[in-house]
Amino acid sequence: MAAYAEFVNRIHQTDTMQELVRSLDEEPARLLERICSRYDETGRAIADHNLQLTGFFGETMLRVLIRAGLINRMTGGRGALHAYEPTEEGLQLYRRMREERQG
Repeated sequence: MAAYAEFVNRIHQTDTMQELVRSLDEEPARLLERICSRYDETGRAIADHNLQLTGFFGETMLRVLIRAGLINRMTGGRGALHAYEPTEEGLQLYRRMREERQG
């Protein structure tokens, strides 16, 4: 095994790296859920300061959701730099995930 492949294999066996990889899947899902559930309640885009971005990659996960076509970024309102609104596809996917959890 090449040294680099050995290195990658070794770091992927650590708890920290496994948590990081898990976060890459879970954080965008939680963020989409927050944006869509708030949008369902209010019918409005969600201001950035209401998102409470946490975890390893909060801001990066917003970019992931935008590039995946699940949310749109727009100019924020009072006290917000940006606001985020789910796309129709994002809302549909959120609702399907919510139903599967409850089902």
